[in-house]
Amino acid sequence: MLDVLMWPDRQWPESRREWERADRMGIGRGWLWDHLTLGGRPVWHDAYATLAAAAAVTTRIGVGTMVTAPNFRHPVTTAKAALALDAISGGRFVLGLGAGGPGADAEALGTPPLTAGVRGRRFAEFAAHTHRLLTEPAPTLDGEFFTARAADVGGGAGRPPIAVAATGPRGMAVAAACADLWITQDVVKDPRVGAATPFAEVARQLGLLREACARAGRDPDTLPAVVVLGYGGERPLDSEEAYRDCLGRYTVIGASRLVVPWPRGDDADRRLGVLERVAAL
Repeated sequence: MLDVLMWPDRQWPESRREWERADRMGIGRGWLWDHLTLGGRPVWHDAYATLAAAAAVTTRIGVGTMVTAPNFRHPVTTAKAALALDAISGGRFVLGLGAGGPGADAEALGTPPLTAGVRGRRFAEFAAHTHRLLTEPAPTLDGEFFTARAADVGGGAGRPPIAVAATGPRGMAVAAACADLWITQDVVKDPRVGAATPFAEVARQLGLLREACARAGRDPDTLPAVVVLGYGGERPLDSEEAYRDCLGRYTVIGASRLVVPWPRGDDADRRLGVLERVAAL
């Protein structure tokens, strides 16, 4: 199944046309980065409001956050918004969670800079609390970073799936504990301590994920892998052949879904044509 990373960087009439086109293409899911802003773009709409609007004007395409992080979100409000989107979309929503990094999102609320280790602890707590809020009635939560008192978020009968973005052992443990999907991307952060190519890096991470599932007593086949290509080193929309090559290589090592960015910038029309053709494969 092919998914896309959409962009909340246009006024709604134009964004609506893009979502409707993706729906007609048969794209599996449209994901949105959940940031306050990105790359200095003058327009960057809220992910949850945009996904609600997209769900309301489409019929088939799934919607999801890639990813919501605790830099400026709280578990209670995150769970509440996720349940609303699940209802609005008719069960097409996936709540993607991630640790978040330094930068504008982290600084906007005046939070002091955090080390990677502290961000990792905060994310583990954020994900666990959010999972409990979606699965238990009115839990009281006490943590190092977040608290809640008898927080009834109006869950109803079910919850949306949770996807966890993780690249290292600590995040993999979070995914093994509470995720329905695992997310990674084709980015090599440091070849001196990992792999030298995007493909080798994703393969390495899949090995870490299987180890985390083994420690948690979980069958790794119950945690499908969602791999974003085109954000880092791969170029799956250069041509149909390039996409088929990526599809073959990443499927063999265990990817369940590929995600490509909705084309922007130079040559966008040609790459949109490639996307339309490969979406039908």
